[in-house]
Amino acid sequence: MTVERGFGRHLRWIVPLLLIPLSVVIFGMIALMALPGSDGPGLTWLVVVAGLCMAVAPIVFLILTITGAQKTYRLSETYRRKVQKRCEVQARRTEQQIVAEGGPRCDFEARTIARVQATHWCETLMNGEALSASENFSLNLEPGESLVDQFRAKYARFYGQNVTYRTGGVVAMGSPLFVVGAMIGSSVGNANARSQARRQAAAQWREIQYVDVFVTDRRLIVPVGGRTLSFYYDALAAFYPELDAMTLTMDFGDKTEPLQLFSPDIAATSVLIIRQLQGVDGLRRHPAIKSISDRAIAS
Repeated sequence: MTVERGFGRHLRWIVPLLLIPLSVVIFGMIALMALPGSDGPGLTWLVVVAGLCMAVAPIVFLILTITGAQKTYRLSETYRRKVQKRCEVQARRTEQQIVAEGGPRCDFEARTIARVQATHWCETLMNGEALSASENFSLNLEPGESLVDQFRAKYARFYGQNVTYRTGGVVAMGSPLFVVGAMIGSSVGNANARSQARRQAAAQWREIQYVDVFVTDRRLIVPVGGRTLSFYYDALAAFYPELDAMTLTMDFGDKTEPLQLFSPDIAATSVLIIRQLQGVDGLRRHPAIKSISDRAIAS
């Protein structure tokens, strides 16, 4: 948000404010000079024009004063702080709502902890060391596979679907006007049904819910809908880490539907995926984790 400083920013409302009385005086004097007098007939048309200008000009300058004052305020430091405070309050409410719905913590502390973890992982992997493994007796890991993290995230899949809808016919008896009205109503209803079905069938993010995500050195394991799904890193066609937005989008090509996870902890997971797919050089060069790799200290 741009903030203006200095007295010059106030001229956009001070100038039209001063022109309000000045316009009344100037056009009033013009009208008086054009009035008929003892020494001449006067200019009636000029009196009318000056009178209209004397009535309209102050209104125009008043509008310019109000709009100029509003623009000056919106470009002020006071307004910037007010907007920032409002956004912070809204963000805290959203964070609290996510936690209340069973989602991950997304507050400043949680984001900071996640970035610190990601930086630590980046340093460890740059140094060629293995991440610390943990145990989970509910998961049947592959031989040599290591569980390195677990976090809560918002889960979504992107795909379209087939939608069945019904169109209704109409049998109308009565006057021609009634029959035409019934036919138009039926056509509108059928059109609405088709539009709704088209929206439901379109490719979009679906199955949105909060889940636990288990991170191993080979895949993401996500229990969802009574099933435990595996998303292997080497099956990825493309992936899009967005650390500021706290989202990780994974595209598996024609193998399965794209996956998107929302959580502060996707930062460390993104570091691991980049290391597994692009090596240490990818950790240093990948733009999505530049803020993390710059802070990482490789020995």
